[in-house]
Amino acid sequence: MNADTSQYPEHPPLPPQSPAEPPLPETLDTRALFEALLRSPQALIRRLAEPGHGALAPFLLIAVVSMLVFGAVLGSFAMHEQLWTAPLKVTAGLLIAGLICFPSLYIFSCLAGSQANASQLAATLAGMLALAGLLLLGFAPAVWIFTQATDAYGFMGVIGLAAWLTAVAFGFRFLRIAVTATGAGSKLPLTVWSCIFLVVTLQMTTSLRPILGRSDRILTNEKLFFLQHWIKSAGKSLPPSPAEPAPALPQP
Repeated sequence: MNADTSQYPEHPPLPPQSPAEPPLPETLDTRALFEALLRSPQALIRRLAEPGHGALAPFLLIAVVSMLVFGAVLGSFAMHEQLWTAPLKVTAGLLIAGLICFPSLYIFSCLAGSQANASQLAATLAGMLALAGLLLLGFAPAVWIFTQATDAYGFMGVIGLAAWLTAVAFGFRFLRIAVTATGAGSKLPLTVWSCIFLVVTLQMTTSLRPILGRSDRILTNEKLFFLQHWIKSAGKSLPPSPAEPAPALPQP
């Protein structure tokens, strides 16, 4: 006797839209995506599950601008050249990590049962980065207070790490819900990928150092695992800035 499988949907249904959730506009520009990421994530996920959504570029713009601002805040800890190198390093590290981990995201999402194509997954990954960037943007004023209040290098590393872990946790949640909306039924593959992405981003903070400290080089050629770098830098303080030459005394 054949069982009737019509009652089992091919893809798990999305949660119903809350009455208080504002609807998305027909055209998702950068401003609309900015508000949707914070106010209407479920409606945005529904839009991402549709082909031809066209949200990749605005998501990337939000992520880049947010990371540039947060990087400038981190650079204000050491000042000088870090005011422009730290934003570039933070932003470049995030984008490089996304590019490195995108092929594995596609593989693991397929293993999880997702029916999303490459463009949908790229937009979803960009949305995850944009949401994490917006949260870091919200943390930026509080982080700035600490950059001006302490010279403890290890402590500032902990503050920056805590902000990133919090932001990326919400980003992973966004990614998981979005991929589940495209048919993924297993959580394990996405959990494994999340761990891979997190480790890659943490290694980027070490490979692109210095971001918080001072150095006579923009990039270092010393190879270190990020845990080694953290242990090595835990008890250090920010070194003094190079002394500026004293003004010449007037001749009698």
